[in-house]
Amino acid sequence: MRGIAGEKTLLKRLNRAATLRLVWQEPGISRSALAERIGITKSTVSQSVAELEAEGWLESGNNDLSTAPGRPSIPLKLNHQNFALIGAEIRVKDINVVAVDAYGTVLAQVQQHGDYRNVSQALDHLEQSIRSILVHPHLEQRRVLGVGIGAPGPVDTAQGLVLHAPNLGWKRIALHTMILERLPDLPNLHVDNDANFAVFAEYMFGQYKQSADLMYLYIETGIGGGLILGHQLHRGRRGFAGEIGHMTILPNGSRCSCGNQGCAETLFSTWALLESYQKETNQTINIETFLEKLRAQDPVVKRIVHKAGMYLGIFLGSLANVFDPKLMIIGGSFAQLGNNILEPAEKEIHKRLFGDEFRSIALETCVFGTNASAIGAAGFVWHDILQNTEELPALKH
Repeated sequence: MRGIAGEKTLLKRLNRAATLRLVWQEPGISRSALAERIGITKSTVSQSVAELEAEGWLESGNNDLSTAPGRPSIPLKLNHQNFALIGAEIRVKDINVVAVDAYGTVLAQVQQHGDYRNVSQALDHLEQSIRSILVHPHLEQRRVLGVGIGAPGPVDTAQGLVLHAPNLGWKRIALHTMILERLPDLPNLHVDNDANFAVFAEYMFGQYKQSADLMYLYIETGIGGGLILGHQLHRGRRGFAGEIGHMTILPNGSRCSCGNQGCAETLFSTWALLESYQKETNQTINIETFLEKLRAQDPVVKRIVHKAGMYLGIFLGSLANVFDPKLMIIGGSFAQLGNNILEPAEKEIHKRLFGDEFRSIALETCVFGTNASAIGAAGFVWHDILQNTEELPALKH
């Protein structure tokens, strides 16, 4: 009997999660449509909806006043104003923390600047930023459901352990434990690679929301990759699957921060662009000035970007031959280069793509800009809640 009772409890949780997920995906869906989509009876759906309404997750809209025969349907929608999700990203010189709703709208944002190769300073500023977000006026009436924190390197997600972040100089940093020591009441904390989270910004909130296959290149000082295959995030056995920035392109090329030579990061990254500019002009500039020069059609900058685009295309063509994605998205500061980088990259992709005439691969820039990883970290929290078969927390009593 215990086995049957356990199965009923699990089934109830699955039905609740499926109901919530479909209402989020299709605002205005009716109970009868939910029953058909989930494959359960209308009475079971009505029970799930009634519970979720009582707990503050869902609300019923006005009757459909269409002239269609039969009883008018009552649309359902997510009560997304009742909760918020927090996402954070640690970069070399800044920390970005956002709070978003269930559709990726930024409700509040806090940014800090410093040298985050210093772990203590990174933890101090991250704690301060999260505390500031938690007491932000726009979150006053919302329950925070969880927090995601992205780091620039492979992460053992089971332990929340940053294994190696070359650009920060971090090795085996127990970020999950360290944050909970400072903020013990944080709910549903996740730590992962920044590019893994960035791909979730697109997967959960972007133009290609819920795409089955999606490849994301997060290009800043370093290069990370986030890959969704069959709606599943691919991390690899130890979390190193997205470290594509350290694939060797030129064996005798420039020295990389990881210690190897000729990594992709040395050929097309914001660091590589600025390094090339300095070599050609003997001038040191930041990425903002570089972008200004590109908009002004500076010939040196245009040449550097075009060359980087060629290397990027060669690189992406190889990845496409391995994974065969439908869509590749370029994110991070590199995305601000726009068509200046996409056009030479696309040409190289199609030169090197095996079976090019039989398939179509789109290459686009991320619409979330430099907020992608933080927004995606929050999106991952929401994804986890929607997929979780545990009881959903009540938003109101």
